[in-house]
Amino acid sequence: MDAERWWPPFVEVVALAWIVLFVVDVAVSVDLLVVSESLTGTIRGVLQWLLVVFLLDIAVLYRWSDQGPRRFVRSNWFLILTAVPWFRPFRLLRIGRSIRALRLLSGSRRVGSFLNKVRRKCHSLWHRLRR
Repeated sequence: MDAERWWPPFVEVVALAWIVLFVVDVAVSVDLLVVSESLTGTIRGVLQWLLVVFLLDIAVLYRWSDQGPRRFVRSNWFLILTAVPWFRPFRLLRIGRSIRALRLLSGSRRVGSFLNKVRRKCHSLWHRLRR
C-alpha cells in the first residue's frame, strides 16, 4: 500500500514542525520572544490542529497492524505517549527517523550531501574524542 510508505515520514515532519511551534509558543509565553497577538493565536491554533494528526497516526497504525489492542499498546507505547502534547518533545529522541523523513520528503541531493557531511564530521569528532 502506497500510504504505508509515505505516512510515517509525513508524521515525523509534522512532529518536527509541532516541536518548533511548541518551542516558539513557550518562548512567547515566558517573554523570550515577542510576536504579534495574531501570530500567537495562529501558532496555538496550528498546535491544536496538529494534535489531530498524531491521534490519526495512532488510529491508522492500529488499523494497519495485525495485533490486538494490548499487544499494540505494548509494542507502540512510546508513540502513544508522544501523542500527548507535553510529551511530544521526546520525539527528538527519535531524531534519526525524522532526518530520514526529511531526506525522503525533500528528495534533494543537496540535503543528502549535507547530511553525509554532518555524519562524517560527527564520526570524526567521535573518534577524536575517544582517543
